[in-house]
Amino acid sequence: MLLLEQGRRDLEKNDQNGVKARASTTWNWLWKSVLCGMTVVMLLSCDKRSARYDAGPREIVHRSSTYFNGTHEFKTLTILISIDGFLPRLIDEKCTPFLYSLHNLQSPYDINIGTAPHMIPSFPTQTFPNHWSMVTGKYPIEHGIISNVFWDDATNSEFQPNNLDPRIWSNAADPIWQLLQTQSQNEYKVATHMWPGSDVTYNDCEEMPRERMPFYFDKFNQWEPLDEKLSQIFRYVDMPQLRDRPELILSYVPNVDWYGHNFGYDLRDKRLQDLIGEVDGFCHELIEGLQKRNLLALSNVMFVSDHGMSNVDMNNVENIVVWEKMFPDGAMSKYVSHLYNEGPMMMVYLEDPRDRRWMRDLIEFTLRKVYGEEISSKFHVILREDFEPDWKYFRYDDKPHAYDDRVGDIWVLADAHCAILKETGDVRAGVMGTHGYNFANCSDMASMFIGMGPMFNNGVIPPFENTEIYKLLIEASGVV
Repeated sequence: MLLLEQGRRDLEKNDQNGVKARASTTWNWLWKSVLCGMTVVMLLSCDKRSARYDAGPREIVHRSSTYFNGTHEFKTLTILISIDGFLPRLIDEKCTPFLYSLHNLQSPYDINIGTAPHMIPSFPTQTFPNHWSMVTGKYPIEHGIISNVFWDDATNSEFQPNNLDPRIWSNAADPIWQLLQTQSQNEYKVATHMWPGSDVTYNDCEEMPRERMPFYFDKFNQWEPLDEKLSQIFRYVDMPQLRDRPELILSYVPNVDWYGHNFGYDLRDKRLQDLIGEVDGFCHELIEGLQKRNLLALSNVMFVSDHGMSNVDMNNVENIVVWEKMFPDGAMSKYVSHLYNEGPMMMVYLEDPRDRRWMRDLIEFTLRKVYGEEISSKFHVILREDFEPDWKYFRYDDKPHAYDDRVGDIWVLADAHCAILKETGDVRAGVMGTHGYNFANCSDMASMFIGMGPMFNNGVIPPFENTEIYKLLIEASGVV
């Protein structure tokens, strides 16, 4: 069985002058938060294949240590790749042989692997909330990006994925690059390639420090070929000057999520097989490129996803409702100020929040009247204060949060494999994919985690929340 390294381990490299540099890191935080309750005996029962990595003294080395790869000096490099919507069950021996080998601790490279059966996404299981959770270490209700779409009273504006309004983003929690670049006085540089939220500019926000933006960042391009994405990552890695080169690179792959929304996930689908095969090749080429540069032994690489994807059979009328039919005539224009819908969930903002209880009852009544008891029972109408604490959303800890006002007054939540459609024209034949469900109610929302590098020991760890990625990145940086 594979386990993450408990404690610290040497990473030694010799340059042409015989100079040795050592780097180490700790995963005590993960030991405390994820492996809590496991005994030392259990820890020592790891796979024998990891034994060769455990020998030798352990010591802390400062960030100033550098390593020689044969041509240039390097700092330890961390690369985080997020594959949007990549459900762990898409890992397949035939279609994704490289990720499959890593997931099963079989790699041609002499490097440690840490993997989890799945990673636990935050609610709502959408792209922007979960990518911001990974880089802030906070739940959406705590970091401010509470959904892919929402209304913000403070700025009197609407947030959606293409909204780069710095007024909304400046009010969200501080991302990892701001912490690392500030703490190191910009010695430590971060590059982001299409990471959601990283391409917001704050040039007109005098109160925002430059470190609020990654030192290098690239604008979003939905249709960027994977080979071009890989080339851009290596353009950062291959910068000739050590002082210019980023030590943390975050990159985002949107292809799989786009396909899932349109066609669902069915591994019998040749188009899906080809697509995830291309993503698998991209991941393999990234590792192969580091190996060719003699950088693999001093690089920590993580492949993650923000959430999974659940199939909805549009041919089954019992799985879908149309939001237009939930509201009696006049209710929308008179009582509802804003309404946002994303498949498994609909968020309703009222002109007057004091109307929320009778409006909830009215929506629930209309839903039953139009669709009947059997179908309507799959769609739950709740007030924002009715979220269960384990959803870790609105006042989940009985405390107010800075972004409570961004949460709609009334929610309609669909059961797994069911969806709320925006309008009648959205109803079509076939299967579509969607996400946004609470993970505890829909296992298809599971996300992926595979890590490679000196931070890891060969082993499988129990599932953990994606907010822990932030702590992992801090440990990898050696800055704080």
